[in-house]
Parts: sequence; structure tokens; C-alpha cells
Amino acid sequence: MRMWALVGAGLFAFFSLTGTSASAGETADVYLSLYVLGSVPSNRGVSFQGAAISDSKVGNGVGAGIKAGVFPSIARGIIGIELEWYGHGSDITFPLMTGGGTLARTNLWVFNTMANLMVRYPGEVIIPYVGVGAGLSHGVLTSPDIPGRNDRDFESSWTLGHQFLAGVQGKLTNRLFLFGEYKYFSTNYHWTQLALDFRTQYMLAGIGLRF
Repeated sequence: MRMWALVGAGLFAFFSLTGTSASAGETADVYLSLYVLGSVPSNRGVSFQGAAISDSKVGNGVGAGIKAGVFPSIARGIIGIELEWYGHGSDITFPLMTGGGTLARTNLWVFNTMANLMVRYPGEVIIPYVGVGAGLSHGVLTSPDIPGRNDRDFESSWTLGHQFLAGVQGKLTNRLFLFGEYKYFSTNYHWTQLALDFRTQYMLAGIGLRF
């Protein structure tokens, strides 16, 4: 429920801002885009039963996302905001401290709802941009196999996350564009007897449509 409340509030603010520009006789740059992503997490930050695990592994993953952006003409098309939602799969593997070579493993699903403050150079064909964002992150464990823990088939952790991003758009037509983006994301998840300081790099490629 908290995620959908945040999405609803963000969409309300987004369309309110767009409508304000239109009513003032100004034209805002408004777009919607879809993308695929690859995740490359850092292999550190796992704690089990309060003890840090030095030899843990957080697996790479793939996923997809959607985002909407608006650059008001009042800001000369240089400063804008984006709302985005994206998710991907991964897994966590770590050795138990009891020895014997026993490995604990669980699937990890990450879902993020973010708001980004953006700065760009409004070129004619190539548009580079940078941004910073914050929002709500949802880390979900499925099919855990962690000896010494009361495993459940499904367990979630809600927390705040933040990200830094940089990318470039390339115009195909006045309305259609392609883009590539690099993103660094960080947050901290806490489940029963298990915690993860999640740090990952994202590589994005997508297509967008201006309105």
C-alpha cells in the first residue's frame, strides 16, 4: 500500500506540474520511456544473525522499468523531474559460519519507486543529462534455503534508497528517442536474521516518446 500511495502522489504532482505549464501558455518537454536494465551488485554487505559475512555473493540480474519526465519551459528545458519504477531479479549466497562448506542461498527481487531531479543540456539531436534521486525500495526474498533460520517462502523489506545517474538521449524524430544510462543505487534491507547493504550499478537501454 505504501508503494502505491507514493506512486499516486508522484503522478499527481507530475500531471499538476504539466498542467500548470500548459495553462500558462508554455510548452513543457514531457516524455514517457521504457527500458531494460542490467544490475551488477557489489559482493559485500551481508549480515546473518548479527555477524558480517565476508565471503558473500550478490548475483547479477536483469530487469525492466518505466519512467515519465517533465522539463518545464520556465526552467529553459534544463532542469526537470522524473518519476520511475523498475525491478529486477538477483540472489544472495553466503557460507555459514558453522563451517563444513554449507552454503545459504535465497532469491532476491528488487523493486524501486523513485523520483529524480534532473539537469540536462537541451541539444538538438544529442541530449546528455545527470540526476540524483530518492524513493522507496522493496527487497523481496523468495525460496530461501538458509539453515539455522526460520525460513518463509516470501519475506519483504521496505526501506528508503537513493541513486545517482548519468545518460544520454539520441533523437530519432521530434517525438521518438533512444537513450542509454548509468545508475548507481544504494539501500539497506533488513529481514529476519538477515540484512544486506545493497549497492549496485545499473546499465540501462531504452526507448521513449515525447508528447
